[in-house]
Amino acid sequence: MALTPEQVRALKDQLLSQIEHLPPEKRAEAEKQIEELTPQALELMLKQQTAKEQGKSPFRMIVDGEIPSKIIDENPDAIAVLEINPISKGHTIILSRKAARDAQELSNKSLALAKKISKKIVSKLKAKTAEIQTENKLGETIINIIPVYDIPLNINSPRQKAGESELDEVFSKLKGKREKKEKKQVIRKEAPSPAPENQVIKWHRKIP
Repeated sequence: MALTPEQVRALKDQLLSQIEHLPPEKRAEAEKQIEELTPQALELMLKQQTAKEQGKSPFRMIVDGEIPSKIIDENPDAIAVLEINPISKGHTIILSRKAARDAQELSNKSLALAKKISKKIVSKLKAKTAEIQTENKLGETIINIIPVYDIPLNINSPRQKAGESELDEVFSKLKGKREKKEKKQVIRKEAPSPAPENQVIKWHRKIP
């Protein structure tokens, strides 16, 4: 349900009240960030806060479609989504549809999806290779696919916040939507053969 302008203002005021203790310079920067928050971003924050209170992880919310995400591919056991705080461009995570507590609970289809995405990253993003590493986070085990372009990287390498335009660009390349071209059936109409010479063509006369 979309937030009303009054609710948006109330939420921003609440956030502003929580940064009053910050030094002037940091408070000014935080105030700017809060004022620039879109209604969609505020709604997402509310959902995440509610999920935290209910003990539901963001990963479960992504799988259940409660948090918007950029899904690159999926199969009956898992989904592949772009990491919003990537280690490198194209960093993708594989989430099991049923939470896996450890690596042993990851299904073969989850691992197969990781290998498929790894090959796609190398092909579409021109990476040298892609590291496939598991990670235990927020109470469950996920699979990280980390593109490597120049220097070696792993799950402990520094992360950075990805901009929406960067995520859109990577999503477009990895998703690889193909436009279906409809084949139009061409019906050729053959011209009637000319009547032979001296052939009498009879017309059926209509009787009134």
